Amino acid sequence: MFPFSDNFLSAVRILVGAGPIKKRLISAYMEYLGPMPKFDIPESIRPQFEALWRAMHSAKPMSPESPVVASVRKMSTAEADQCAVSIVTMFSELVRDRVTGEPLQLVGRGESRDSAVVRQRKASTLN
Repeated sequence: MFPFSDNFLSAVRILVGAGPIKKRLISAYMEYLGPMPKFDIPESIRPQFEALWRAMHSAKPMSPESPVVASVRKMSTAEADQCAVSIVTMFSELVRDRVTGEPLQLVGRGESRDSAVVRQRKASTLN
């Protein structure tokens, strides 16, 4: 794996550990994802990573906390869960892209894999 993949793997390992999701999210992001230079992020996940970066830097910190701690503190548990899912999804995309060369096809809740494929094909023809 490439260094950024190793960072994502380490972040995922923290996310699946024990403890409150907000604490795990802060640790995973601050220790492994936040320090990565943005130009090292592959094109395939760059938009998702930039969205995560914005979410993790959305609040103004109160001294002496960091923007990441402030942002996660203000998130609901559901929002923190969604950030964690985003990190796992980006890692999955990196692995799939490296192994098969094909993008990850996300299936939404209540959606079959076939309908997800049709939805993604329609989206790709619009671009």
